[in-house]
Amino acid sequence: MSLISGCSDDEPSLSESFFKIYDDSNFDVSYRPIDVVETVDGYIILTGTELSNSDFMGVRLIKIDEEGNYEFDNELDDYVVPIGEMYLNETDSNSYFFAMNPTSLEAVLIGVNPQLEVEVESLIGGLNYPLSSSITSSGSLLLQSYDPITLETEISEIGLDGSFLGGNSYTIGPGSDVEEEIINHYLNASERPLPFFCGEVSPGNYYFNGFYNYSFSLVFTNFSDSPSGVVQGQSSNAGIRGVMPLSGSEFAVAGFQFDDNYQLPSTTLSIGGITSSADLYPGNMAELKPYTPTKIISYDTYSVFGSETKGRQILLNFYASDGSVAGTHRVGYLNPFTFSSMKVGSDNSILILGTTFVAGRFERIALTKISAGEISGFTN
Repeated sequence: MSLISGCSDDEPSLSESFFKIYDDSNFDVSYRPIDVVETVDGYIILTGTELSNSDFMGVRLIKIDEEGNYEFDNELDDYVVPIGEMYLNETDSNSYFFAMNPTSLEAVLIGVNPQLEVEVESLIGGLNYPLSSSITSSGSLLLQSYDPITLETEISEIGLDGSFLGGNSYTIGPGSDVEEEIINHYLNASERPLPFFCGEVSPGNYYFNGFYNYSFSLVFTNFSDSPSGVVQGQSSNAGIRGVMPLSGSEFAVAGFQFDDNYQLPSTTLSIGGITSSADLYPGNMAELKPYTPTKIISYDTYSVFGSETKGRQILLNFYASDGSVAGTHRVGYLNPFTFSSMKVGSDNSILILGTTFVAGRFERIALTKISAGEISGFTN
């Protein structure tokens, strides 16, 4: 693997924007970038990579320096289907993420140091089919998974040593089996990804977006036997694609209604009752691609929505606290782009991970850094 392209100045300073594409000597290999995390001396990209001996994507980590230049990579041969989000623990400088054991189908917690050496490798017994993860305010990890025996979605709090700290499981509906849909999601996530995600509303109160009670729904839970609240989808054809807690029961929400997409910079969700995502639908944002991946982050006073357009660009919408559009930014011009992840850097930049095509044919990982100065130029 090597760096083949960059934009900004020839010798950018560390505070400037950059755009980098990472090539591979094997032209036919494909990647599915998952997430990027900033480390003490650059960045680590987590990506799925095509395997010759499995239909599942393998696990590869790529080390990038502070200017976005490729340094080295490491492929973890024993695991498949890595999931985000990645977490850098400043205490031990390890970057943590989950993947799956291809034989037992159980989740495994992996922690790597800045040299991509595995420091933590802990099989999470009894938790199969990892689907999404996130970081809690206490520094533990949330893990969403699926149990194909009990037909339940599981939400678990996991320590950085792989210990089980709490959680519960919730039925997807008696007689309903979604294992085939989950496997298709693993194999064909770039075509019509299921928007699995999880997170924390406040300490002890969590949410996950996944299969529950015959539908793909946003479920609120405090780990009790029944959910504390549910925003019901319509099978997997309509529902929520991303949320970000604002305050109380106010959230920034990205949703979908069949092929339509919408963004709500602030709306009230019933975290203590049962409602329908269909009631949130305000109308279609025609520019967005059907079933676009979507992430929402907080940046200064803005809520930033990242997604893909029908023209195969990455679109960032910056919403002010009053809900108005404060600015937009697009990544991509001539070549098609896909969107995977978005993070705020330590220098108040925004990092965007995705793919683009080289020579119009070969899909390659692309990392974009937008500096704070550039962002201030296209926001009000």
